[in-house]
Amino acid sequence: MPLALDTYFRGNSQELAFCQKIGAGGNHVVVATAGGESIGKGQLKLCSKDLQRPLADYRRLPQEQRTPPLEDPVLATPPKRLVPQPPPGGLIVRGYCTFLRRDAKGTNYHSTEYYYRENPDRWAAETQSDLLWLTESEWKSLIPPNPKAGDRNDVARAIQKRFYSTIAIDYMDGSVNALPVRDANMTLTVQHADDKTVLLRLDGYARLGKELDDDLRSQPNNRGSEIRMLGYVDCDRSKHAITRFDVVGVGQAWGNKMNYLKREIRLNQYPWMYGIACELVTGNSPQDRIPPYNLLHYNSTGPYFDTPKE
Repeated sequence: MPLALDTYFRGNSQELAFCQKIGAGGNHVVVATAGGESIGKGQLKLCSKDLQRPLADYRRLPQEQRTPPLEDPVLATPPKRLVPQPPPGGLIVRGYCTFLRRDAKGTNYHSTEYYYRENPDRWAAETQSDLLWLTESEWKSLIPPNPKAGDRNDVARAIQKRFYSTIAIDYMDGSVNALPVRDANMTLTVQHADDKTVLLRLDGYARLGKELDDDLRSQPNNRGSEIRMLGYVDCDRSKHAITRFDVVGVGQAWGNKMNYLKREIRLNQYPWMYGIACELVTGNSPQDRIPPYNLLHYNSTGPYFDTPKE
């Protein structure tokens, strides 16, 4: 069972004891049985050849070691640090980020870039994902009270700031802190409205972080980007609910990317292109309830919510 563990939230006493037993902590991969026995020694990576031996060793274990009896979870001590939960009645948007390039015809396409590309065991940089939380009052502010085709309204500045600075930036390195907004706009235009539905077109543009400067290549942790957004938001008037949030963006980024440009992903274009795509999620699955990265870690632009949570 593949499991991605955030060690900032170490769980209850039983989960913590399990993690300590198998040595789970920091950025690495470990293979273990349900009983807490580590399998496979040395540096493991998310590569097929690295995982084949520990998986083969696991299959050879007797059934009682593969599925041992576990402690009663009722006896566990609650975790010291609770995982934040989405705001009641709020909206959850999942964002995806990837590298792009442009071909000779001017068409943008997904670009496969590699970690340590000179190495024989290089692997492709995976598309990254993060989440955006909106409070109930925030998402309701996106729906015009008396919509008519052609009406155009600006999105609240607090929403623009959170959207652009967290999931509209290039976060292909995963652990990437928010960028301050230098200049931004985001509007919703009513494309269609009747008694049942409202279709809104979203348009936006933002400039974030540092201004484009070739000198930033040699300055660690100095980044900037700009991005153009386009998408559609659907509203169900009978339920007074947003039912679709399909937004895409194409941008350019520059700077040092936490010094990874020289160390891991060596992009040969400057500035480089990236793209984002967003969709509405229900929040019913555990992965859709993972807190936004910049709600928890390294947010250099201030509190995640500019207004009190509802």
